[in-house]
Amino acid sequence: MSDLIINNLTKSYRVNNDPYPVLKGISCTTDCSAITVILGKSGCGKTTLLRLISGLEEPDAGTIKYPANINIGMMFQEARLMPWLTCEKNITFGLPPNYDKEKIRALLTTVGLTNFAHAYPGELSGGMQQRTALARTLARDSNLILMDEPFAALDYFTRQIMQKEVLKIKAASHTGIIFVTHNIDEALLLADRILILKDGNITSDITIACQGQRDILTARFIDLKRQILAALQIK
Repeated sequence: MSDLIINNLTKSYRVNNDPYPVLKGISCTTDCSAITVILGKSGCGKTTLLRLISGLEEPDAGTIKYPANINIGMMFQEARLMPWLTCEKNITFGLPPNYDKEKIRALLTTVGLTNFAHAYPGELSGGMQQRTALARTLARDSNLILMDEPFAALDYFTRQIMQKEVLKIKAASHTGIIFVTHNIDEALLLADRILILKDGNITSDITIACQGQRDILTARFIDLKRQILAALQIK
């Protein structure tokens, strides 16, 4: 894959019959084989940007140029599983009848749900439900996954587990990810690149060149966090 190119993207909604601009001419080029984190405060337009990239909404103006052979999958804040289907059936829902059963078994192993394939969503923890949603996305051969604060509702410990799952899957499959969050530590743990979204514009572009496991308590990452806080104007 190559790059996803966003050019002068704008989007407004109507509030009390008045236009409310959310994105104000965003332009950027994103490597579709990396983890790009869109970081910003709540309400800054992060989810709107993902919805435009996914095609769930249309921009008012501007263009998005996709690389050839792109297959986009999307994970939401909620797992959005069907409660009457088992974990495995949720993953395979919508696939052709002749889907690759070995591939699904391998995905269940990858996300640590082999022993829960026949469990229903109500029998799964929040983290397990999100792992099911992640496997469902991967089952469709998505090579670019859009993740809209998928771990925001999880407890601290489960969130850490899911962050490690994302990094493990990225390393194993070379799947590109565009990850939305308002959590700075999460951004520093996951990102190859951080785009800070503020007042409808990308105001900072930070590349993190780091191989292997990260320690966000080291001097380098503490300096990066100070840089991000300053960009967001948080003291």
